[in-house]
Amino acid sequence: MRVDTLVVPLTLLGVTLLGGAAAAQDTRPPEAGDDAGGAVTAAGPVSVIATASKDELTVGETFTIDLKAMGPPGTTYRFASGASEDEIELRTPEPAESPGAEGVAPEPGTHRYEAAVFVLGEVEIPPIPVRYRLADGTEGEAASEPIVLKVGSLLPRDTDGEKLADIRGPRSVGIGRAFWGAVIVALLLGAGLVTWLVGRRRKEMEPAVATVPVTPPDVEALSALDALVTSGLLDARAFREFYIRLTAIAKRYLERRLGAPVLEMTTAETLSFLRSHVHGGAVLPLIRDLAQAADQIKFARGQGLAEAGVRHLAAVRSLVPALEERLRPAAPEGADEGKAA
Repeated sequence: MRVDTLVVPLTLLGVTLLGGAAAAQDTRPPEAGDDAGGAVTAAGPVSVIATASKDELTVGETFTIDLKAMGPPGTTYRFASGASEDEIELRTPEPAESPGAEGVAPEPGTHRYEAAVFVLGEVEIPPIPVRYRLADGTEGEAASEPIVLKVGSLLPRDTDGEKLADIRGPRSVGIGRAFWGAVIVALLLGAGLVTWLVGRRRKEMEPAVATVPVTPPDVEALSALDALVTSGLLDARAFREFYIRLTAIAKRYLERRLGAPVLEMTTAETLSFLRSHVHGGAVLPLIRDLAQAADQIKFARGQGLAEAGVRHLAAVRSLVPALEERLRPAAPEGADEGKAA
């Protein structure tokens, strides 16, 4: 069976780069015996090798891509800090996120990305460009070869539907089939009549119970956000608990409004669901930003966390009326004209 390869557009790495370029690094010329594994291509005097930590992974799983640029002595290089698209994300990890990275400088001419893919099937990551400057001042750009990955689903494979039904020959029918069929039908009718009479009797004897109205999803979400504001978690700098509650409010609202078990989904499954839903694209950037902030809060340092929390709280609050407006049924044609008359 032929499997088509999904090629991520080159604009992913050439146009939507996150931030600027990494600091220039000196490197040495290639020597005999250097590892030539991974994907490599040459542009002029410089060659670039790109190596992925794994070639088979699941959707949303984090892996690494290592770049190694090689050129004449005195050459310096600039690496892009990252890239972001709906299908793939690349980012340069903070030093604290790399185990054993404290006090150890990266090898000259190398750079590491953390990456994740959000589509299924065979995916091709395009060449990753690297800017260079030779010792004589000549500038240029080299790029790696494309990297092909196989991305699988997080859900377990259901093999029950693949089993073939057992085909058996016809069985002989006993002589008393009609008689026993009539007996079974009579018994079922009698049991049904008894059940109906008992249920009716109980309904007449039980007192009427007042029906508790169900709180609409938007009212519930806005009330929960108000309670989160008055909880004082931001003032107490309890950022982890704040983001846990804020993420749960947003996911419960989406679960009730879009009719899917969003609270039970992982971050990757939630983003994949929103991409496929007709109304999910409008809220996808906000949910992805909120999930990244919640995941990275344990690595955050310095000031600005309280301001970021206020910003994410306001974003979730604005999401609720925006999605309500999109889900509201369109007014029939001529309704406005009838009101004006």
